[in-house]
Amino acid sequence: MTELRIAHLSDLHVLRDYRGSALEGPPLRQILPPSAFFLAGLRQAVAERPDLIVLTGDLVHEGTEEDYAYLRELVEENAGGIPVLPVLGNHDFKACFYRGYLGQEKSGAYFYKYEQSGVRFLVLDTARERCACGSISDQQLDWLEEELKTPAPGGTILLGHHPLESRQAWFHTDCTERFCRILAESDAFAYLCGHAHYAEVRTVLGLRQVTAESFAFGVETVSPTEVIYTETRGYNTCWVEGRDLVVHPHQAFPFRPEICRFAF
Repeated sequence: MTELRIAHLSDLHVLRDYRGSALEGPPLRQILPPSAFFLAGLRQAVAERPDLIVLTGDLVHEGTEEDYAYLRELVEENAGGIPVLPVLGNHDFKACFYRGYLGQEKSGAYFYKYEQSGVRFLVLDTARERCACGSISDQQLDWLEEELKTPAPGGTILLGHHPLESRQAWFHTDCTERFCRILAESDAFAYLCGHAHYAEVRTVLGLRQVTAESFAFGVETVSPTEVIYTETRGYNTCWVEGRDLVVHPHQAFPFRPEICRFAF
């Protein structure tokens, strides 16, 4: 049986300098910036020695290629050599990501394949810059359909930024009939995402959809027309056990919130 431990972090909203950004002024001004919580969460996750780290979008908050270079430096210095899979979100600027994080002169959707321990990861780009809702281009659907024609030994996990469905219904992803058919005929069993700043696990289109919290701020849905922004920040540990996914949410603190320790 395939066993794989994944650290699932999302919505990092990293910047080198938050002055002048939407995250610096009211109502989102905070004592510590999102980058401090991201570093705390990343270090906490790495200490548990996962097999893989996934970052499901909003890596940088509408920043420059220098901000992406800074993010890459943070990741390389703190990931402990563990493979890291980045995903783009709606607050990511694609050309800046390509130049600053990947060192490439490109633009356009960023989607790719990665395999580990027999599990295939297909990374989608559901994001359009500064657009709240998600979509999957025909180009990506062509690629996805071709990749999924051949099953992977340990099955397939999809990664994207936007939930396919969410309790926060105003954030939707356009799931076409073709996308639904491709999934129904595939070995995909899970989808890891972010965007909602709200931890949630549900079944969508036959997939176990796992949405991670943010490192910027949390969002709680009060009603269809009202939300509350909170100081909640966190990430998930996901254990792949065969074709099942066990999810454990963690809160992220810029200090170690340990009261005492017991040995058994």
